[in-house]
Amino acid sequence: MAETEGVIKFNLTFRTETLKGVDVAQLSAWRTVLKELGLVGQTPGRYDGYGFGNISQRCADGFVISGTQTGDLDAVTLDDYAVCDTWDLKRNAVDARGTIKPSSESLSHASIYDVHKSVTCALHAHSPDIWRNAIELGIAVTDESVAYGTPEMAEEVRRLIRDMDSPGIFSMGGHEDGVFTFGRSLEEAGQLMVRELVRARALT
Repeated sequence: MAETEGVIKFNLTFRTETLKGVDVAQLSAWRTVLKELGLVGQTPGRYDGYGFGNISQRCADGFVISGTQTGDLDAVTLDDYAVCDTWDLKRNAVDARGTIKPSSESLSHASIYDVHKSVTCALHAHSPDIWRNAIELGIAVTDESVAYGTPEMAEEVRRLIRDMDSPGIFSMGGHEDGVFTFGRSLEEAGQLMVRELVRARALT
C-alpha cells in the first residue's frame, strides 16, 4: 500500500474518560460477524500488519465508533469504542472521548451521518472480493486519487452518497479493499455487506 493503514490524519481533540450509557451490544455482535468473515481484523500478511475495518452507530451525543487499531481483538467491549461528539469537515477536526482514540476513518463515518439523517449505522470493511469487482457489481466508487482519512475523502463520500438510497454501499477507490455499507439499522447495513460479498465471490 502507498500509505500506512490506520493512521489518524484529522485534528483530534480527545478527552480520556470511561464511556457510560452507550449500548454497543448489537454493534459488537455485527463486528464479530464481520471479523469471522475476514472483513475486519488484523493479519500479518495484510496492510503491513495493521488492523483494518471499523464500525459505528449513532448515539445520543453523536456517534460511537470502534477505536483505532482494535482489529486484532476477537471480542470488544465499550472500552474499545470512542464517542465522536462533534466534527467539522472543513477544519478536518473531530472532538471525541473514551478510553481509546477513534478510528482513522471517523470523518468518513461522520459524512454518512451528515448526509443521511435516517441512517443509524455504518460499517467499513476490507474486502478484496468486493473492492476488485465493484464496477461489475454496480457499486459506486470514490475517486481513486482521494486518500483515506482525509477531509477530501470525507467530502468525496458526501458527494458520492448524496443521491444514494439507504441502505447503501460504496467502494473506496483510493483505499485498498475498503468498502462501506450504511443503513437505517444494523441488520440493513450488515446484511447488505454479506450479500455483496456473496455476489462478489460468485464472480471469482
